[in-house]
Amino acid sequence: MPTLTYEALKKQVADRHLAPLYLFAGSDVQLMSRMVDAVEATVDPDDRVFAVERVHAGEAGGAPVDIVAAARTLPMLGDRRIVIVLRAERLLKPKRAGRASEDDDEATADETDGPVDAGPLEDYIASPSSSTTLVFVASDFDRGRRLTKRLVEKALVTVFDGNETDDPRAGANANLGNVLRGTLAREGRSIDRDAGMMLVARAGGDVSKLRDDIERLVLFVGDRKRITEDDVMEVAAERSGSDDVWAMVNAIAAGNAAAALAEAGRRFDQGDSPHAMVGQLRWWVSAKLADADPRRVRRALDAVLRTDMALKSSGIDDRVLVERLVVELTGRPIQSSTTWKR
Repeated sequence: MPTLTYEALKKQVADRHLAPLYLFAGSDVQLMSRMVDAVEATVDPDDRVFAVERVHAGEAGGAPVDIVAAARTLPMLGDRRIVIVLRAERLLKPKRAGRASEDDDEATADETDGPVDAGPLEDYIASPSSSTTLVFVASDFDRGRRLTKRLVEKALVTVFDGNETDDPRAGANANLGNVLRGTLAREGRSIDRDAGMMLVARAGGDVSKLRDDIERLVLFVGDRKRITEDDVMEVAAERSGSDDVWAMVNAIAAGNAAAALAEAGRRFDQGDSPHAMVGQLRWWVSAKLADADPRRVRRALDAVLRTDMALKSSGIDDRVLVERLVVELTGRPIQSSTTWKR
């Protein structure tokens, strides 16, 4: 599989030396979107209406035969066409019929593993047009599928997963920490240690959410170069739509399990991510409980990690898992000079 690092891809795009086939894959949706925009920007703005085409796999105009037709079309202006295939996982890792997840209530029949003739697209991949750059953008892909095998043999593949360390042994939070530091360094900013821990914890392993929070923070602090814990809490409150995003944490710190459960319920009712809630509690245990009552930390971290794993694999209702964690973390009130609030 011909792979291309993110930095090498950026250089190719900056030099306007584009290959015929690319596969962008991974969970970092924002970074992939920016790279797609950068690829399109290699075409003169006045020519893009003729030379750039975006299609959505599995939707009208996004069948394999349609993608091939778009890629085979000769440039009307300039010397290159750009064809972007979004949601390409529908072709490279389609869902099995009847196995859609709870998040796919609006999924159509086109998104399941129906009878799709990928033959024309396989033929094109074997011999792509020299005047077209065809980019597949996918959240994931199945290496066992024939179409995917053909694509990864021929395309330059860049994975966007927030792992800027190029070390597959690094954990999710280590990767997100590198994304945070690297992004802020490029912006000419720095961040307090506790503020950085809080921001990574809030992301809940979601690199796109982290990038979104970083963008909000940079806008929020303006010309100020140092980002503080108060800045992160302010932006967190704005994003949640709540005037008291820290109420659950404050209730736990106060030893009030009933209030903490009520606040956790309110967070679920307004659609907050359980992973972000657990991340917030992990930060509180590591950064605050550790100072106030170190004897409780090991047991509290065990509970947090157990809940995090259960959210990803157990099948138990998310709300039940978070409420159980809230009860486990609530003990006697801790002494603190800080009450977190917007």
